[in-house]
Amino acid sequence: MTRKKVPAPPQFTAKFGYSQATRAGNFIAVSGTAPRGEGGGVVCQGDVYGQARQVLLNIQNSLEALGASMRNVVRSRVYITDMEHLWDIGRAHLEFFADIEPAVSLVEVERFFDPEVMVEMEVDAVVD
Repeated sequence: MTRKKVPAPPQFTAKFGYSQATRAGNFIAVSGTAPRGEGGGVVCQGDVYGQARQVLLNIQNSLEALGASMRNVVRSRVYITDMEHLWDIGRAHLEFFADIEPAVSLVEVERFFDPEVMVEMEVDAVVD
């Protein structure tokens, strides 16, 4: 089976051996995605809605690099550090997925690798 990949940041690839996204046949898996900007740093510190939007933009970029779009997403998983932010994250999720309505899991976690990160997401997509 042929695989296409979107590389993870080099500092993580060397230590964990993974890709940001992988396509195998018509299936795409996008790894847990943090709210990192162009320079690699966390953006929108303290703003969970802004971080959620950046996460979704990063996911969109990964999907497009593998020949897909947000319309191909069939499942998303959302990880947050505080369930009080549920509706702020939901608002960002709705902006990208209102017409698609993928299956969703939402999990509260104690913290992420980078303490400035308030939300991460991962998705699965299927390309026709």
